[in-house]
Amino acid sequence: MSRAVWLGGALSALMLGACGQGGGAGGGAEIDVQGLHPSGVIVQVTGVRSAGDRTLVNARVINGRDREIELNANDEVTYLLTDAGEKLLLAPSPSNDDLAIPADQTLDLALVFLGDLPRGETTTLVINENGSADSEYSTSPKFQLRLPLDGAFRGGGVPETSALSNMRQNVQSTLGAASGGGSSFGVAGASESSLRTVEALKTELGAVETERGTVVSLPGDVTFDFDQATIRDDAQSTLDQLAQLIQAGGEGRITIEGHTDARGDDDYNKSLSERRADAVKAYLVGKDVDEARLATIGLGELRPVAPNASPDGSDDEAGRQRNRRVEVILPNSQRAETSATPAT
Repeated sequence: MSRAVWLGGALSALMLGACGQGGGAGGGAEIDVQGLHPSGVIVQVTGVRSAGDRTLVNARVINGRDREIELNANDEVTYLLTDAGEKLLLAPSPSNDDLAIPADQTLDLALVFLGDLPRGETTTLVINENGSADSEYSTSPKFQLRLPLDGAFRGGGVPETSALSNMRQNVQSTLGAASGGGSSFGVAGASESSLRTVEALKTELGAVETERGTVVSLPGDVTFDFDQATIRDDAQSTLDQLAQLIQAGGEGRITIEGHTDARGDDDYNKSLSERRADAVKAYLVGKDVDEARLATIGLGELRPVAPNASPDGSDDEAGRQRNRRVEVILPNSQRAETSATPAT
């Protein structure tokens, strides 16, 4: 497949995924601004929210390259540029300050910029100021996107630093022409349409097929504030997609597991993990998921997916962050019995 064809298919998938995405969840401006780079990288900005001395830009990035890219390759190269020429510098992610995106992966970005954003009609997002805007071999692609600000100054607060979440394999385009024009997830009948909707939602959520079932992992630091069991506004769009996946799939019991890292008291960690699992259950029930299908359990620090400490005994914060999570296990009946043939 040529890079141009891949870019077109990936952009179409992004546009479909943006429907009902709520990039400005929790207030702010919901927008849809895309940038395509010749290297096979797509940036889609879905929301802007400014509060006090910080501004949040929600975005999604598809890295179509066969190698890792960086969106903040050097200090102070990714920023918001005001109409007056002032730069609002990025507050980088503590665990990924270069904003590195692995090959053939899609990630969601919550980019936080420091400084007062003047009220106006637009601002400019500059990514990799010193990168290349036209080289198809660049690992530091440059983007310059004009973002509308209507509604950006309404809504909740803004995180302290940037964060990356929900890494998943790139979507392979299976879009075909709908009978009424435009694009669709398929036109071969309701069963195929439902199957493709389920598969698209699984991809969006980074679901993994396991012997236990289809596992959707919700990062604790993204879904909840520190040491809290109240769902963050920014996490609601992800949970909305999870509710859609449950309703679009098959029947059966669903388990919601809360997990923590190994820091702190065991009993407290177990209690916190239980409360977080219960909070996810309550949210899904509020989205018309049958409560009788949902079971919760708090496992605390008992089932880590990454080391809590490095081999030398020092703290492994990246590992701890992966361990702080809620896992939703969908039954095997959610798995498609047949596979859809991609549209051509």
